[in-house]
Amino acid sequence: MNKFRPQGISKRFLMKQRRLTGRNDSYNWHSRIEWFPVGWGFNKRVLGKQFSRLHYLACHAPEPVTKRWQKVYNNFQHKHFATKGKASIRYLNKYSAHSWL
Repeated sequence: MNKFRPQGISKRFLMKQRRLTGRNDSYNWHSRIEWFPVGWGFNKRVLGKQFSRLHYLACHAPEPVTKRWQKVYNNFQHKHFATKGKASIRYLNKYSAHSWL
């Protein structure tokens, strides 16, 4: 499904470019298709999205945002990456998220 996203391009420039290039598509519609590796099922997709969002908020966002999300990111790491658990290396490499994230 596509979602309408208005762009800050003047209509005059847009019409001229369309005429010059012969294209008639709309620049206000962006594809919402998500790319994932071939073997990822639904669970890995959800965890991958959550990981990327939390990683950005806890590590790369401005400082006030980072302070707020650091604890949540650490909890996610401990739960899904087994960083402080008593699991064996064989288990971690086969079943935990760190084997594929």
